[in-house]
Amino acid sequence: MQVFTFFCVESDGSVPRFDVTPCADDAAARVRAFELLDMHHRCDFVEVWRGAQRVFDVFAQQVAAA
Repeated sequence: MQVFTFFCVESDGSVPRFDVTPCADDAAARVRAFELLDMHHRCDFVEVWRGAQRVFDVFAQQVAAA
């Protein structure tokens, strides 16, 4: 398991919430990011970090398309 940090970014650039979750891999972390976007509708996107490395972003528009 790897520990990922998820930052929920709103349209004004603020980050009012974050989540730290252990995930098996990047694919599992991507699933968690989609879950967070589904829970927090004010977030425009989620930044996904593994330690000090920004791994990828998941955007709210991707949730609508999925």
